[in-house]
Amino acid sequence: MSTTKTHPVEGMMEIDFNSPEFQRDFKEIYARMHASGCPFAHSTPGDHYAIGSYKELTGALLQPQLWRSKFGPGLPYQPEDTPGVLVSVDPPEHTVEARIAGKVFSKAYFDSFEPRIAKFLDERIDAFFARGKCDIHAELSIPLPLFVIFEMFGIPLEGRAEIFRKELKDSVGFMLMPADMRGGKVQTDFTRESERMIVAHVEDCERKLASGEMGPEDNLVTKFMTTEVNGERLSREKILGFCRFLLVAGSATTTILLSNVLHRLLSEPEQFRMIIEDPSLIPIAIEEALRVDAPVQGLFRTNDEETDLGPVHLERDTKVMMLWAAANLDPEMFEDPERYDITRKPSVIRKHVAFGHGIHVCRGAPLARMEAKLFLETLIRRLPNMRIAGEVKPELAMPVLQGIAEFPLAWDV
Repeated sequence: MSTTKTHPVEGMMEIDFNSPEFQRDFKEIYARMHASGCPFAHSTPGDHYAIGSYKELTGALLQPQLWRSKFGPGLPYQPEDTPGVLVSVDPPEHTVEARIAGKVFSKAYFDSFEPRIAKFLDERIDAFFARGKCDIHAELSIPLPLFVIFEMFGIPLEGRAEIFRKELKDSVGFMLMPADMRGGKVQTDFTRESERMIVAHVEDCERKLASGEMGPEDNLVTKFMTTEVNGERLSREKILGFCRFLLVAGSATTTILLSNVLHRLLSEPEQFRMIIEDPSLIPIAIEEALRVDAPVQGLFRTNDEETDLGPVHLERDTKVMMLWAAANLDPEMFEDPERYDITRKPSVIRKHVAFGHGIHVCRGAPLARMEAKLFLETLIRRLPNMRIAGEVKPELAMPVLQGIAEFPLAWDV
């Protein structure tokens, strides 16, 4: 394994993705990147490159044989034999996992959670409605996706939301951290309570499935244990990997989506009025929020052979960040890209790459969309004249993500 020592050519931007400047002004930085005429950038911390244009990024992601996931989706190089799932593995391993996930994550399976999600939202709102105000991010955006994941696992959420939120921050924050900032720490997906819980639950499901106390359809774990493609099933290590992955990918990103879309709509009164008058526009309002405020800035790939990235020649196994968020703001693809506008053609809005592109497109995207739709519909129904009631603070602890940390909301009681 090697990383490139080639220096960026004239005209290529230098971006430190961990810097306060980037976290504060990343959209302005993306705009300068697009205006420069060079769709690529370099970061001296970590010595890696990035692709920001829609055309170049989608083109790269349609070449999975060249742009590989074998060293992990973060900046640190994980050993090639590190157990991973989906976004962290390549074909043919990925092909089998994607087919199994496709069978498990059917539309009917996701739809089965709709009544439980609706009930959860109403019960949570019942608990704080009389106050007339709350931090909606803490009260709903964080616990709702975790509730759904825990319901899938068949484990009560109870008081675990804040514990897992902290561990998610630690895990996700590590993804962009160069070696000299890690202080000798080794990347781990989860620690302490979450890892113990997942291992114990998988072992319990194995035991109960074998004894007949559980059936194949009892929960997500038993579904993974009994689903096969061409005679192949997931190993226990793979099932554990799926559980860890879902706690990150299925909760942190959806949490960001929920608060981002609500913030966009309440900041754009005319757009908000449109969905109040025509709720059928809610799905497209969600898609436009995904485009303008993509929850994930980007993930990494490594090239499996020497290649050129524009004017720069890359050695094999160079880390390159695929910037979904920048591609979604490419003026070559989206007119006036930073403007949130639900009157754009739906066919154009849906070209966004917030959920990735190519073989690694997010398998949980339909569930995230459902959660966001029910979230908006319930808030509109339950919280009359809801409005922003203070400073909406950005989340800075996880630079690979772009979201909200605090969201004060008020309504008429």
